[in-house]
Amino acid sequence: IPAPCVIIFFAGIFFLMNLLTPMMADDYAYSFIWDGAQEGNFQNNIGKLYRVESFGDILVSQWSHYFTWGGRTIAHILVQFFCWQGKILFNFMNVIIFTALALLIYFLATGSFRNLRGGMILWIFFAMWFCLPEFYQTTLWLTGSCNYLWMSVLQLGFLLPYVMAYRQQKPLRIAHCALLIALPAGWSNESGGAMIIFLTSLALIYFWREKRLERWQVAGFVMLLIGYALLMFAPGNVYRFEFEYDDAEEMLFTAELFATNLKTGMLPLIIYDAILFVPIIGYFLRGKKSVQVSLFILALTAAGILLPCILMFSPEFPARAAFASPVFLIIASIAAWERITFELPKKIIAAAMIIWAVTITYSLAVDWSVHSQVAERLEYVDAHRHDDLIVVEPIILPAMTEEIFWGWTLDEYGRFYQDLTPYSHDFNNHNITFAQYYGLNKIIANESTWLKRKQFILY
Repeated sequence: IPAPCVIIFFAGIFFLMNLLTPMMADDYAYSFIWDGAQEGNFQNNIGKLYRVESFGDILVSQWSHYFTWGGRTIAHILVQFFCWQGKILFNFMNVIIFTALALLIYFLATGSFRNLRGGMILWIFFAMWFCLPEFYQTTLWLTGSCNYLWMSVLQLGFLLPYVMAYRQQKPLRIAHCALLIALPAGWSNESGGAMIIFLTSLALIYFWREKRLERWQVAGFVMLLIGYALLMFAPGNVYRFEFEYDDAEEMLFTAELFATNLKTGMLPLIIYDAILFVPIIGYFLRGKKSVQVSLFILALTAAGILLPCILMFSPEFPARAAFASPVFLIIASIAAWERITFELPKKIIAAAMIIWAVTITYSLAVDWSVHSQVAERLEYVDAHRHDDLIVVEPIILPAMTEEIFWGWTLDEYGRFYQDLTPYSHDFNNHNITFAQYYGLNKIIANESTWLKRKQFILY
């Protein structure tokens, strides 16, 4: 299969999914200047908020956000920019970034675009579809994508010249670009940033032992560390930790914490990533091994395994927090696959393609259903915008998304935490920011319908 055809096809599918994905939850909250003086935009009983209408508003907002909520300034600048400029621009740009991630994975794994192999590109998109955790939350939802998908591209972009130097290519121009993005790459997100520091450290040790250490490599690493320090030591991190986890000290390092993190984070990742270890193991058993390739695969695999292991000690471990883990493992799997003579039976490949096609088709159907319901809701809201109270129906999902976890599209977990609620106090910040975004007095979901949903059994 020609590589350009594969890229165009999956970019098209992803673009369609972006078009069908509505603004949800935090997207509305980040459409306003962050109100740090009143405990931010995510609390109940939010006061009057003011829409972001300029770059200056974004800077003011993120200054307040940094000191009262969290240090992911780079990601949330992007979130607020797209909330200001509109979802259509985000849809186009998100497809470019999604495709860029696939191409970065390919180049990091193979070192060249000269012989762009359609089969390898197909495997990358297949692995991204099935292995990236909580696909909808981390690649399609505006706020989640800027926090995970976009930050992973930034992190891999920084890593690129180090990998080229490791292969003894000449990354001079790219190295200069890496210095420019070193600070934001470190300032990206906690888990992925930590693993980029880990991998860059290994690279520097290798270059030092081989007497190939250059000034740009050290300078980039220092800037990376500064960016990560700005992320981790943001005053807002402490404030948010104390606000959200009143009993956090009692929870840390307990059996209950590890059991919860195992269920919500580690186990889903083990299921997601298992297939990626097949070519890696195959390489060490039957592949055309070299010291350079082996060290590269081991380093990326170590980063992919180490990341979720570290997150097991965190106060909470949603699978999306380990987004970078399968990214590293996909790179390692491609590097391994290139040097394996073994080929999968055609029946297995055909079965995988059929399963893939079914999941994509079903996901698009769910996306269309959600998109249609949101469109009807907005029409109803527009017709009743002057009412004192607007009551709308909650989003209804197909049966399968209620019975099983369906991470490729909005599922019951996402709907429960991202949609409007029937309450004026509990979980109601989404209602308030939605109402202020559209200039309404007050809006809630229909309580009788909302209480029938599956999430009240699950959560």
